[in-house]
Amino acid sequence: MKTYRKQLFRLAAPIFIETLLFMLLGVADIYMLSQYNDLAAGAVGAANQLINNLNLIFAIVSAGTAVLVAQNVGAKNKLEIERVSSVSIVMNLILGVCISLPMLIWGEEILQLMGVTSDLMVHAGSYIRIVGGALFLQALLNTAAVIIRSHGYTKQTMLISLGMNILNIFGDAVLIFGLFGAPVLGAKGVAIATTASRFLATLVAYGFLFKKVVPAEMFRHILDKPKQVLKNLVKIGLPAAMENMSYSVSQTVVMSLILISIGEVSYVTRTYAWSICWFAFLFAIAIGQATQIMVGQSVGAKRIDEAYKIGLHNFKISFVLSLFTGLGLFLFGENLIGIYTDNPEIIAIGAATLAVDAFLEPGRTFNIVFINGLRGAGDVIFPVVMAMISMWILGVGVGYFFAVVMGLGLPGFWIGFALDEWVRGFSMYLRWRSKKWKDKSLV
Repeated sequence: MKTYRKQLFRLAAPIFIETLLFMLLGVADIYMLSQYNDLAAGAVGAANQLINNLNLIFAIVSAGTAVLVAQNVGAKNKLEIERVSSVSIVMNLILGVCISLPMLIWGEEILQLMGVTSDLMVHAGSYIRIVGGALFLQALLNTAAVIIRSHGYTKQTMLISLGMNILNIFGDAVLIFGLFGAPVLGAKGVAIATTASRFLATLVAYGFLFKKVVPAEMFRHILDKPKQVLKNLVKIGLPAAMENMSYSVSQTVVMSLILISIGEVSYVTRTYAWSICWFAFLFAIAIGQATQIMVGQSVGAKRIDEAYKIGLHNFKISFVLSLFTGLGLFLFGENLIGIYTDNPEIIAIGAATLAVDAFLEPGRTFNIVFINGLRGAGDVIFPVVMAMISMWILGVGVGYFFAVVMGLGLPGFWIGFALDEWVRGFSMYLRWRSKKWKDKSLV
């Protein structure tokens, strides 16, 4: 167990810091915009909901790449690593361009279909055109990051993320508030800073990728059995992405229901609450991603019992940490929402919502750790089937019942989310204990 703990810390600590930096960036964006205008903060939240959904299309390739590269690292199959890496980079670049162009042209129209109001659109329009129009950069960066991380270089992706976040936050401050004589651009300034820092991070990531991880000459393999590589990428990546997509789309539906049924104040509160909730499951995200790498490499090396023990060991650590973070949300929810705003209505709704989230987080840990473990082993169908059933019936349906029918407002939706996380999470735990995933490897 000491060996597992040491390996987990080596992989998870940099992922934790990298994810923390990513979350701090989101918080910094929302915080600075909240000081500029509450509606601007809500507008960026709405635009990012759409962007997050689109990023899940890239995740089809990225998720498959992460699993296949990790398993082949465990199997010490260098040629197959280069095949998978080259095909995945080119494929995500093509997808990125195909998605960026519609965002550049029709981004505002799509946001209108999502229910974004005219008051929010004043701020969301320019944001979606700039950030959405450059989504191909995110596609390229995601692909490079999973290849690097699956080789165990989690420290390096952390450092790239650190540099990107520092540049982004500095750019936000300058362009939102007009520092150093710059124009006051609000949400548009956030979009420019985000895109510029992402561009520089992509350049650095590919410099490291080709220098230390895989050679640039790997693209000579792109015509070497590309159909088989794509088939394997989609076989793993599509179900994995569909599970995330189901969650993201369900959240988009909830967002629209909030705007339509309980108003803009609750929507803005949701934006603030979500930026706080991300921190509550930060440990689970880091441990989950490390678990996927550890399980993938163990399964690739045919060490099934080791993979099984890793999953349980890592979950126990994550679960204990989630209890502490949940307690913090329960006790200090009002103070945390108060960081963003002094609006008493938003603070009251937000504090009640975070109190419910305190009970949600331990259930979420089951999902994050065991789904990543199952994914690392190649077992991706079961999680997506459970997601389709539980998220929509409990997360959306029951959440709507409590929020709108019972009149509980935003905390009512969170009750539905909590039921979904616990029911789905316990099913993942039972799946892991059954070991039905042991024969799902593609190596």
